[in-house]
Amino acid sequence: MFHRGDHVVTEGPTLDEDLLVEPAARRPWVEFATSTPGRLTVLGIALIVAVIAAGAITSAAVGARQQRVETLRTHTEPLANAAQALYSSLSIADAAATTSFISGGGGVDASTGAEQFTQAIGDASNALVTATNGVSSQDAESLALLSDVVRNLAEYFNLVATAQANDRAGNPVGVAYLDDASALMQGTILPLAERLYVLQAEAVAETQTHTAQLPATAFAATAAALVALVLAQLYLVRKSRRRFNPGLAVATLLMAGLLVWLTAASLVSTSASEHARTEGTQPINTVARARILAQQARADETLALLQRGSDTQSEIDYARHSQAFSDELTRQLDSSHGRDAAPYLSDAVTARDGWLAAHRDIEIALERGDYPTAAAIAAGSGAGTSAARFAALDESLRNAIDRLRDDEANAVTDVYRSMSALAIGSMVIGVSCGFAVGGGIWPRLNEYH
Repeated sequence: MFHRGDHVVTEGPTLDEDLLVEPAARRPWVEFATSTPGRLTVLGIALIVAVIAAGAITSAAVGARQQRVETLRTHTEPLANAAQALYSSLSIADAAATTSFISGGGGVDASTGAEQFTQAIGDASNALVTATNGVSSQDAESLALLSDVVRNLAEYFNLVATAQANDRAGNPVGVAYLDDASALMQGTILPLAERLYVLQAEAVAETQTHTAQLPATAFAATAAALVALVLAQLYLVRKSRRRFNPGLAVATLLMAGLLVWLTAASLVSTSASEHARTEGTQPINTVARARILAQQARADETLALLQRGSDTQSEIDYARHSQAFSDELTRQLDSSHGRDAAPYLSDAVTARDGWLAAHRDIEIALERGDYPTAAAIAAGSGAGTSAARFAALDESLRNAIDRLRDDEANAVTDVYRSMSALAIGSMVIGVSCGFAVGGGIWPRLNEYH
């Protein structure tokens, strides 16, 4: 401080530039986001994304489900049936060849045997074509099985042709060639066909298991969008002091309608899919196993007779296969599922009893050394012969499978129809909800302009 005349002069305060702090940079988007208009904008965008995503997720889930069902209808189930038909046709062809030798009709060129053999081979060829066309290029195991069947069939036909030629020439060695052919069929070809059927039957069951499940992701997305819409309306009630927002109310009703539609369609689809599994696939598998076992027993019966009763192993195999067949048939008759096929299975039981009785007559004839009578019972065309009784049995089992397949096909069609419109409808509802949300939020934003 110093004096200048009569005045006292003091130094003014100084500013320390080191203490200066630059003001924070303004962030308009943060200010906007924290303001009421910004919050409404963010809310509107989030709701639009949520409702459209719910529609898209539902559409994708339903579309994938529908694709699996369509694949089941047009690919997997027909392929499984073709595999079962392939096994049956090949088994019948082998039995026809053996029966012709038993009857002494000059091989499969004899009229009855030739017709049965040709028909069975034709059916097997059709089944092979269906199976080959139906197998996916990614299904390496099924393709390998089909390739092995075709390759071994060529060898089987050569053996049968050699057996025929020797039989026509009166050479006893023809029986040995036929025995080799039948061994190839029973030991190699038929197990390959059975494995193919098992694979495709498992694929059918797996697809039906998937289609019987509720689309959890679609339910979660739709329910979350519905909850978000309700919470958004409560927020707007508090902010705008209005009790009703028409746009959000419409969006809420649409999303609630989608959830109800999804629930109803899923329940119907799941019920139909479960019906297809329990009333179709499972009984079909049981009856198909019974048919396969019956055909194995018939092959054992004819082979044992071809060896004039000297082949004890064939008789042992016959007893084992026929008992297993009866067990499968009884299991299905006692089951509460697949009742539509019950009349055909009852006919099968009657035919089975007649077939078993005819087999006992064959055994009695062989025990007393009466081979011509045993051969007549085994390969004859009369109503009481083993061949006729087995033909009736096989026809009854085939009719039962066809009836169960019809029931299964109807149920699978119901599965598809129950959700056929939902894939597109859910997307339309999602987009409509998006427009409704925009129509509900926009007027509130205009109030702040």
